[in-house]
Amino acid sequence: MAYQVKLENFDGPLDLLLFLIQENEIDIYDIPVALITGQYLEYIEVLTSLDLEVGGDFLLMAATLVRIKAKMLLPRRLSEEEENLEDPREELVRRLVEYRQFKEAATVLGGHEDTQLDVFFRPVTDNYVDEEASPEDIVEEIKLDLNLWDLIRAFKGVLDREGDELARTIGRESITIEEKMDEIMFQLNSQEGLFFRDLFIGETGRSILVVTFLALLELIRQRQLEVQQSGTLGDIWLVQRGA
Repeated sequence: MAYQVKLENFDGPLDLLLFLIQENEIDIYDIPVALITGQYLEYIEVLTSLDLEVGGDFLLMAATLVRIKAKMLLPRRLSEEEENLEDPREELVRRLVEYRQFKEAATVLGGHEDTQLDVFFRPVTDNYVDEEASPEDIVEEIKLDLNLWDLIRAFKGVLDREGDELARTIGRESITIEEKMDEIMFQLNSQEGLFFRDLFIGETGRSILVVTFLALLELIRQRQLEVQQSGTLGDIWLVQRGA
């Protein structure tokens, strides 16, 4: 059975590309297309397994990236190299820069009150939290844009750690998303918070991992949970909203 969870800050392929560029600390005007294409396709695979509305625009962008990659790999004749040929990435860069400008402007014009409705939270520290860190290691949080792509990256890490032992297809779930949501909230009712990675301890099989992640997304969409992070790429921490 397939499930769909829609979040307002799941914006589309340009948003994913900007996320990957920022994550890799890449110059937007000099994108390593081979690297970004590979990572983009990996995220599409995760999105497909989650049934998170991977529409034609995502697939079109994938085809565009592959086409640009192919053009950059083709050998050029000396006469062609002497000419000022257009960089195959030029149109994509223009679209990304334009999209980033509109996105930044929309954030400013939206105001802090509107922005707070659709952002998650991560603390001010830039330090990583190691595997032995306790909840007390999470410092006072400030509002920063921890978005859906950060969560999908963390979930992708869970799948990567499980490796080939996971089934590649999603079968019939032994637990529903609603039941898993209740289970997560029960865990949070008995403690101050929960690390993202701890949601998946003891869970086996791709289907149950997917259900767990979709349950988390639904709780966030319903604003029952807040998500915090201990700096860029740090551990993700879950707490009940208003707790």
